[in-house]
Amino acid sequence: MKIIRKKAANSLARDFAKPPSIEEEVEFRKLTVVEELLQFMKREGINRSELAERMGVGPSRITAMLSGESNLTIDTLVRAGRAVGSDLHQTFTPAGHKVRWTSYDPADTHEAFLTGIRPQPIKTPATQFTLATTADDDDSKAA
Repeated sequence: MKIIRKKAANSLARDFAKPPSIEEEVEFRKLTVVEELLQFMKREGINRSELAERMGVGPSRITAMLSGESNLTIDTLVRAGRAVGSDLHQTFTPAGHKVRWTSYDPADTHEAFLTGIRPQPIKTPATQFTLATTADDDDSKAA
């Protein structure tokens, strides 16, 4: 006897297989930015009231921003970043490509890498080599 199991249509898997709509992608990007901002706030020990004070806005504006209800403009994101001691970086990439950010402290980087100047190779003086007598058999000391 042979048992054949047919998989039922899985609507959830089908939904995740489709590329996200513009609205879904916007929501995802907002949540990602808000999560990063919350991580910086936690790391720096900044609460919502202090963030509002640093940004020069009311606490209700911070609540709306962190809940994802407000439209996050570049202006708002730059101000929020500065308020938590960070900078905003953004970029566009071709569809289907991924971006990986690397963060580093320029103070820990050699000057040649910061200015784009490549160190020149060290020039070694030419050395004269002379050949000694060649070995005639395997028992000879050859170096």
